[in-house]
Amino acid sequence: MRIGLTTAAFYGLLETEDAASAVASLRLPCCEVFLETYSEYTGAFGALVKERLLGTEAVSVHCKTQHFEADLVGQSARQRADAYAMLEGFLDAAAALGAKTYVYHGPANMRGRTPCFASWQEGIAEAMRRCALRGVTFAWETVSWCWLNGPGRVKEFLALWPNLSFVLDIKQAIEMGHDPIAFVDAMGDRLCHMHILDFDENGRHALPGRGVHDCKDLAAALRANGYQGDIILEPYAHMAASDASLMGAVQWLRDTFRAG
Repeated sequence: MRIGLTTAAFYGLLETEDAASAVASLRLPCCEVFLETYSEYTGAFGALVKERLLGTEAVSVHCKTQHFEADLVGQSARQRADAYAMLEGFLDAAAALGAKTYVYHGPANMRGRTPCFASWQEGIAEAMRRCALRGVTFAWETVSWCWLNGPGRVKEFLALWPNLSFVLDIKQAIEMGHDPIAFVDAMGDRLCHMHILDFDENGRHALPGRGVHDCKDLAAALRANGYQGDIILEPYAHMAASDASLMGAVQWLRDTFRAG
């Protein structure tokens, strides 16, 4: 288990390749790369970012959710075909980076009826197949405003996609009113990746170590579960103003999770 940082920590402040340079300057063992826009979904761009990382391992990638993720399960065959084509470009970038996990948010949780997830079965299976052909794990992330929004949904999704993997975003779990450990228990050995951020006593986002959760029980649950993935610190840009504050959070995470 290692502690890394996402390039999304600098979203809006630096372009992706420059964010990669900022991550590299911290000399962390691993990171996540946030590919922000359509022109970044190429092997050439992935290679540029990998060069800027200076040896920091890109273990995961994610994209701007609105670009193509919902249309992987779109009602129109043309929608799905266009989404798969864009996914292929995204996977070209992932391959060039050497990243092995695609962090998938999925469609937004719109007000109204819950969709029939069985109607998504073929679309998600095809996305998983294309990822697997590139050596990339398709991993659905807990997101409060999307559909993996409760521990019970993990079982529901595994019934449709038995080989599905998951990403636990601790901040999102807390926002949903769930104990992150409930997701750890539900996901079991299908949990492959994690994001972390905390909250202060006023409900505002806080770097780990400056928030109200000590995460000791979560760390114990992960060890009991045999978790072998990495933990990615995922702060917002206004929280990344100081390298010292970021590295303080990284060290707190290393101590808490007994990680590298």
